[in-house]
Amino acid sequence: MAVTEGVGAVRDAWSSHESWVYECLCCSTTWEEQFEARHTADGHGGEAVVYEHDGHRCTTPWTDHVCPNCESQNVKALPAPWAKRSDVPLAHRGDDLELVFRLRRLHAW
Repeated sequence: MAVTEGVGAVRDAWSSHESWVYECLCCSTTWEEQFEARHTADGHGGEAVVYEHDGHRCTTPWTDHVCPNCESQNVKALPAPWAKRSDVPLAHRGDDLELVFRLRRLHAW
């Protein structure tokens, strides 16, 4: 779809499926959750993203999670492709997550 000027402007919109893995830093429980990300171009080179989990709007996948086992809020969130790489030492996984957020800010991922 092309972005047009005027009152009835049509914007580009697309959806993507995202899997996130969470790890409780208190009890070491891990779990995975699925999100639907709905992206919309704002017409000025930017993008708005709305996340849905189980059909309901929610906050971003990397905020406000509680451990289902011990109810701790000390939870680490990783996008699923990076979370499953067991060959990468734990000390370097934070660099991967930082790279993901940098790419998202640049709208490159």
